[in-house]
Amino acid sequence: MTLLERDREKFQEGREEGREEGKKEAARTLLDLLDDETITSRIGLPLEEVEALRKE
Repeated sequence: MTLLERDREKFQEGREEGREEGKKEAARTLLDLLDDETITSRIGLPLEEVEALRKE
């Protein structure tokens, strides 16, 4: 693996982590407005994650 490939892989991993964190943040803002199933369908997080966010 070249340095460029390694850096590209790290960049992609960081991007994916950022997307997931963005989804969680969006879900948190909707917790007091919508039910878990609706948040799951709109945001794209698994139901288990939405339920865990609600328990935080």
